[in-house]
Amino acid sequence: MATGDREMTRVVMGLLFERTGKILIAKRNQKQRYGGLWEFPGGKVEQGESFKEALVREIFEELDAPIDVDRIYPGYIFEYQRLRAEFIPISGTISPRDITLQEHDEFKFIKPTDIPGYDLSPYDYEAVNLLKSGDISSLYV
Repeated sequence: MATGDREMTRVVMGLLFERTGKILIAKRNQKQRYGGLWEFPGGKVEQGESFKEALVREIFEELDAPIDVDRIYPGYIFEYQRLRAEFIPISGTISPRDITLQEHDEFKFIKPTDIPGYDLSPYDYEAVNLLKSGDISSLYV
C-alpha cells in the first residue's frame, strides 16, 4: 500500500481541568518518543471507538482516573518525519486526587498561562493555540 493510501492515525488529547481552573499536563516516560517532554494526555483511537470513548479509556489506562468530557474540538494534522496523525482536542474535568500514574513520569496542574514555561511535545502546540484563543476554558470558572 502506498504511503498516501494508509489510514491516518487519530489521537485524542485531553485538555482536562481541575476545580480551580488549572489544566493537567503529564511528563512523557523517558522510553517513549518525545520522552521527558510534557503533554496533554491521551492516545490513539481504536477501531469502533468514538472520540469520547477513546479519551475515557486512554485516561483510565494512563492515569487510572475517571473524567467528565465537556466538548470535542475540530482535529488538526501533525506531521513530522514518519508520523502523520490527526489530533482531536477534547476538554473536560478530572480530579487530582483520582490520578495514579501508569505510563507517565509526573503530572502537574498548571495555569494555562504558565504552559509556555514547559517543554511540550511538538504535537501539543496547536492545542496550546486553541487554549490561547479562549475557545476552551475550565468548566469550573
